[in-house]
Amino acid sequence: MSARRQRWEVRPPAPATFIAQLNLHPVLATLLYQRGLHEPEAAHAFLAADYTSGLHDPLRMRGMAEAAARIATAIDRGERMAVYGDFDVDGVTAVALLTQAIRAMGGKIRPYIPHRAREGYGLNNVAIGQLAADGVRLLITVDCGISNVAEVVEAKRLGMDVIVTDHHHPPDELPSADAVINPKQPDCAYPFKGLVGVGIAFKLVQALARYGKRPAHLRGRDLLDLVALGTIADMGPLVDENRVLVRAGLLALNETNRPGVRSLITVAGLTPGAVDSGGVTFSLAPRLNAAGRLDDARRAYELLLADDQATADAIAADLHATNRERQSMTRQLQTIAEELINASGRAEHPLIVLTNPNFNAGLLGLVAARLVERYHRPVVVIEQGSETSRGSARSIPGFNIIELLDQCADLFVRYGGHTAAAGFTIHTANIPVLEQRLLALGKQYLKEELLTPRLLIDAKLPLDELSWDVYYAIQQLEPFGHCNPTPMFMAPNVTVIDPQTTTTGDHLRMRVRAGTNVYEAIGFNFGHFAAALQRHPTVDLAYQLAVDEWNGQRRMRLLVRDFRRAGQGG
Repeated sequence: MSARRQRWEVRPPAPATFIAQLNLHPVLATLLYQRGLHEPEAAHAFLAADYTSGLHDPLRMRGMAEAAARIATAIDRGERMAVYGDFDVDGVTAVALLTQAIRAMGGKIRPYIPHRAREGYGLNNVAIGQLAADGVRLLITVDCGISNVAEVVEAKRLGMDVIVTDHHHPPDELPSADAVINPKQPDCAYPFKGLVGVGIAFKLVQALARYGKRPAHLRGRDLLDLVALGTIADMGPLVDENRVLVRAGLLALNETNRPGVRSLITVAGLTPGAVDSGGVTFSLAPRLNAAGRLDDARRAYELLLADDQATADAIAADLHATNRERQSMTRQLQTIAEELINASGRAEHPLIVLTNPNFNAGLLGLVAARLVERYHRPVVVIEQGSETSRGSARSIPGFNIIELLDQCADLFVRYGGHTAAAGFTIHTANIPVLEQRLLALGKQYLKEELLTPRLLIDAKLPLDELSWDVYYAIQQLEPFGHCNPTPMFMAPNVTVIDPQTTTTGDHLRMRVRAGTNVYEAIGFNFGHFAAALQRHPTVDLAYQLAVDEWNGQRRMRLLVRDFRRAGQGG
């Protein structure tokens, strides 16, 4: 086994005929082929990701025409509207996008983002009642609502029309809204099912333009920075229309006139003009998410639509501090969770369920994700309350967690999610039954092969074949993310030179050599392997490529993802 105890699977290269047809660098052609792009036309379209031709007609989405017509009427009549979203980055960016666009169209619209701790996910009747009392006549949901059957009934009873836009797994019973927009719902002919909440909100703005409602002094492309932020943060698959939107959105983000986004880039320590998908994932999104996890997500909304730089700088600094607190709390809760797992023997279960009253609802998903990485099995983490409790589930590749929760639907107050992630509210008394049922289902569906970690390697790429031509060819696949991961390579028979831990002892710095080629390499969380590599310095290396810039000089370095003794195989 490897250092990470993973089974390496090296994908076969693309057929020679395919490489010849593409007339591209062989490494790039292989990576395209492995992404399922087996026709030259599809491969070239993927690389182009053309904004002018790569987007689908929004009116092909079920419910879109009815929704756009109703909103256009509300704008014309001066009716009061509200856009109601989730408290994560996808929901906040979707609320900001629709609020900004509809106001620029002349509409009277207000945002509503529920408080995670006080209100929980999705529509709630207290908020609905307040909005109705304030004169709201059209309620539009973004990134939520598909499971809120009873709440939609209540909103309509109070005299509001309701438009639901959502991208989560649709339940068997859909809400009786005036329009339901979700490309995953039955009989929706929209060709791409992977849009997240903010992407659907953007398509709604496009549809409104077809009904003659164009935002004054605002182009559709001016909203794409929000689309990129929400789509990357919510792990939308970066293929098809999402790839087009995010690629254009990253350009918009790097040229943005939003004071809030500029401030966020600065506090995150990123370089303006050079923010990529990784910068969004690891730097911008966590700071925006921190508001909803520990405080109030409206702070993130206020940052995105801040009018002046001073206000934006103050909010960004506040979110930066909140994110630092979030990081510390997450580490503490992860330690508690691992102690519970080790003390109870749950590490041997095919699926881990943890319940504790000291868990923080805003951090459940983060802790669950870290435990999945640590134990490589689905994890459900529950904050135990006196009467009701909230839980978050994360899964492993190849296992659909929402389908598992579907088989426990009778136990939940509400639930929803995706293939890889889900959340729920449950009566506390039902938690023991839920754990028993999930464990039984886990034993039934989670076989040993699925629970054995795999490392998918895109290609063998020896160090003596690395070059700037290879690097620039690979960069044509950007933006990287879900369904278009950063390529993973394997270099055989590499000699490790001078492996050392970083100051904290957590990480590993070294040089690696094959022939006369020597590269700097870093392995995050590999620090404890330094001594072993000194004793056995010849390894097969699984790595990704990165670039460092210092004093105007650029150099390639390797990000170590795993290693094993040379020639070990398996």
